[in-house]
Amino acid sequence: MLLRSMRKGFMSALFLGLLVLGGLSLVLSDSTGTLRGRIGDGDVATVDGTKIKINEFNSRVSRVLKDQRIDLPTAYNIGLINNILNNEVFELLIKKDATQLGIRIEDRIVAEQIKTIIAPYKSDNTDDKAALKRFLEQQGMTEKQLVQILRDDLTSKILKATISTADYVPNALVHDFQAYNQISKNIEFVFTPNSTVTVKNMPSDADLKTYYQNLESAYMIPEKRDISIAVLDVSKLPKPTITDADIKAAYDENKDGFMIPESANLEQIVVDDETKAKKIISTASKEKLSDAVKSVMGDLKSFQKSADFAKDSLPSAIATAVFSGKSGDIIGPIKTPLGYHVIQLNTLSAAKTASFDSVKDKIRKEMEAEKIGTALLDITTDIEDRLANGETFEELKQDYPVTVTSLKSLQKNTQVQKDNPFSQKEFTVILNKAFSLKDNSPSELGDLNTEKLFSVRADKIFPSAPKEFSSVKPEILKTWISDYQAQENLIATQKRIDDLSAGKTKFTDLKPTQIESLTRKGTDAIAKDIVDRVMNAETGKFILAISKEKNGVYIVRANSDSIPTDLKVDDETRNRIESDISNATYMGYMDSLQTKYPVSINSELLKRLYGTSNTNSE
Repeated sequence: MLLRSMRKGFMSALFLGLLVLGGLSLVLSDSTGTLRGRIGDGDVATVDGTKIKINEFNSRVSRVLKDQRIDLPTAYNIGLINNILNNEVFELLIKKDATQLGIRIEDRIVAEQIKTIIAPYKSDNTDDKAALKRFLEQQGMTEKQLVQILRDDLTSKILKATISTADYVPNALVHDFQAYNQISKNIEFVFTPNSTVTVKNMPSDADLKTYYQNLESAYMIPEKRDISIAVLDVSKLPKPTITDADIKAAYDENKDGFMIPESANLEQIVVDDETKAKKIISTASKEKLSDAVKSVMGDLKSFQKSADFAKDSLPSAIATAVFSGKSGDIIGPIKTPLGYHVIQLNTLSAAKTASFDSVKDKIRKEMEAEKIGTALLDITTDIEDRLANGETFEELKQDYPVTVTSLKSLQKNTQVQKDNPFSQKEFTVILNKAFSLKDNSPSELGDLNTEKLFSVRADKIFPSAPKEFSSVKPEILKTWISDYQAQENLIATQKRIDDLSAGKTKFTDLKPTQIESLTRKGTDAIAKDIVDRVMNAETGKFILAISKEKNGVYIVRANSDSIPTDLKVDDETRNRIESDISNATYMGYMDSLQTKYPVSINSELLKRLYGTSNTNSE
């Protein structure tokens, strides 16, 4: 019904197009300051009486900017601060409307969501209640707060999905949208570059320093650290002494572990045909099995020479037949998934204990490995205890094969140098550990490679800090001048538009440039970042358009427009428009909520906290 009621030829297409393109900025349209005085100094916005406090909003901004690595002035100038506030406002609007509409998520669904969230915190010794308690403690919230957050989030998702769902779009409406996208305008414009503005009074050093305070985040010197790395070379630790007596004692104490199970020495052939298997058996009664196989098969490719097999390593059918036979027997054919087996049993060996001489080398290696592991555990424990008690890396060198390397002025992303004793992979591990330390206490021991352990110490920490004003003064002055010119150009252009609109000045006196049949695709004659603004302009009205691309300000007047009528509707266009209408419907809904639940934005507070002197809006 909403879309059908809006369809009235060109105006319907224009309205919906403006809604799609401009809907996101509707809530932040207080550029004239008409809402000032309605909001408390500590509130960035109110939504139907619900306040968005500056401290809460600033925390949200800080998290986003930290993740995006964007400084405050840049974030404000590109509109990111406004977008963050937009999201906060929209969520509040939806929450309020859902409440009024009586939408409420069942407790059962919320409980299921909570179970999903706390699943990683559960274990064999941790039930749901303990897992939830641990999660809440980590998040710093109560159970009631968690339930409300989840309920609000689920409610918002349901309402958004319902509003945004697009139905079938009539051909007439598709036609209107196509017409909107293909409108052309005849315009004339005047462009004034910011660089043409003369700076009358240069700022003092004090003014520049104050200005620089708002830009410091863009001129930060990265954190640096002087570090020392202690590397314990495990391969240089004394090898444990294992005597023959130690080995013999271990052998005697663990004879059961050296039992050799019952085994059989076999030769065999596996064929895929039972007739061939029986022929091999018949032939083998007169000659060796290998000769019989060659006689029947023509070669010995599939023949397996004699090998020993433990009873439990053979398939049960073969094991039963073999271990119930006697030396020299030809056994088979026995069918298994591999085929038909013909086996010659050479010898059977009873279970026995392996001789000491046959296993002493193996026992020696196992005992060495065990003693080395125990010794290494004792050594690493001793080293970490001594470091925890205040001993230095240098003192450890007196007792252990430890090398100490000191490196200066490192950043977290410093690349390994030629004279660095570590590989790039090892150095990355060391830096990550070094920059995780809070003070100059040495880290616990960690693996550097298969033979080396390391501990790292931050000898000196140079925190991230803005560059000295004197070192960036020329650049700051250049930025200040650019900001000043942009601001003065904007003010002068706005006055010019006021004079043109009041008839005090004739547009022809400004010698405007004319463009015929401008479309949304744009043209090289004007900056691309103002085309949508121009195409949405009302015919006959002067508008101001700021171009970051051209670094200046436009005065534009649209004199006439042309709307195409002979347009063909295709499936691709329909699909695209259905998506656009879905967005338009949602934004139209959001626009209606702002009327239903009054929204006020404290633009002056936003500008004062996050903006700089070059921050202007149309």
